[in-house]
Amino acid sequence: MKNTNFTYEIKKHFGIVSNASTLPLELNLISYNGASPKYDLRKWRERDGERTMQKGITLTQEELRDLRDFLSSMEDL
Repeated sequence: MKNTNFTYEIKKHFGIVSNASTLPLELNLISYNGASPKYDLRKWRERDGERTMQKGITLTQEELRDLRDFLSSMEDL
């Protein structure tokens, strides 16, 4: 039987990366189901005063550092 209880808590909001579409793309530090927080990059929809998460990616601190280093090494950025 699948457990459908899903909880999350935004521990820190770093900011909005882009407002290019109708949904803001945000970087947050989020704890899912009480686990250790991870870095989360995703779009959020706000409707009737309620925010719902859309598709995104979740990264550990090490993965975020690796991504930063990778992007820094790209010459065409």
